[in-house]
Amino acid sequence: MNRNKSHESIKELFNDPRIPQEIEISHQVMTKIKREKERFFVKYKVSILVAIGLIASISSGYAAVQYYQLKDEKGEVIYQQKDISQIPEKPKVVKELDPETKKYQDKRSEITGSMEPGTAAAVYITVHNPNKAVATLYKAFEFANLADLRKKVGDQIFVPETLPGGYSFEDANLTFDIKREYDKEALYKKAEQEKKEYVIQPLEWTNKLDTLYATYKSGKSYINLNISNYEDVEDSTTYVINQDEQQKEVVKVGQIEVLYTEEASKDGIEKNIVWVMEYDGKNMQYEVVTTGDVLTKGNISEFVNAMMPKK
Repeated sequence: MNRNKSHESIKELFNDPRIPQEIEISHQVMTKIKREKERFFVKYKVSILVAIGLIASISSGYAAVQYYQLKDEKGEVIYQQKDISQIPEKPKVVKELDPETKKYQDKRSEITGSMEPGTAAAVYITVHNPNKAVATLYKAFEFANLADLRKKVGDQIFVPETLPGGYSFEDANLTFDIKREYDKEALYKKAEQEKKEYVIQPLEWTNKLDTLYATYKSGKSYINLNISNYEDVEDSTTYVINQDEQQKEVVKVGQIEVLYTEEASKDGIEKNIVWVMEYDGKNMQYEVVTTGDVLTKGNISEFVNAMMPKK
C-alpha cells in the first residue's frame, strides 16, 4: 500500500465554480472529498478510488442499483454508499479539460503550491476566468509528530499511536472548516489597482475539524487512516466509482456496523473498511485503506477498537 497521496489537486477541481458539474479524472487519485454546503458537491460526499482509464462505467451511462447501508444501535441509517452514477444531479464527466479551464486550474495549483501549510485564502484569478470566480484555496496543516497532531485536534477525535500489525504513526495532513468571509468586490478592485494575475485575501480556520489524512508505516508497507466529520452530509451518503467492481460486505463489531471492501489494483488487492461512530457529540467517518493481509474480515474489530481512546 502506498502512503496517502495528496488530495489537493482533485479537490481543487471539484471546487472550481466554472465547472461545477465536470469531473476530470485522467490521473490516478485516491481521495475522499467532502464539500462545503453552498455548491453541488457540497451536498454530497464523493469517494473516488480509481486508476487511469476506469471511466467507462460513468461515461457510458451505467447506473448501479446496488447500495450498502450502515445503521446505528437504533436501526437508523448513519451511512450509505452508492455508485457515483446515482448522484441525483448527474455530473458531466470529461477526460480532458478545455484549454482555458486547464490554464485556470494550473494557475490555481500554482498558487496552492506556493501557500504555507495550515493557511487558507480567498483568491481572485484575473486570467482565464471570464465569470470572475473567487476561489477558496488552502494547504492542509502538516504533522510528522503525533503529540503535535493530538494537541491540534484536541478532543474532537482520538488519533492512535499504532495500528494492528505493528504499524506506527508516520505523518498526517489536517484541515478544519474555513471561515469564508471575504468581499468579492474588494478583491476585484484590488486586482484592477495592482494589475496582477491574481490577488489574495487570507482567511481564517474555524475550530471544527473537517478531515484528517494519516499514514502509518511498518517497514516499507503503509496503512492509510482517514477520519472526516460526517455531520451535514446529505442523506449520509458517500458515492464511489465503479462500485460493481468491488466486493463488499457489512460486518458487525459489537454494536458498530462496518463496510468491508476488496478491489483489485495494480498493487494487489486493495482493502478498506468504513464506519461511522459518534465522537465528542459528532458523527465521524473512519476509513482504513491498505493492501495485503494486514486487514482481513477476521481482524476488523482490532482496527475499530484502535480508534477508541484508552481509558
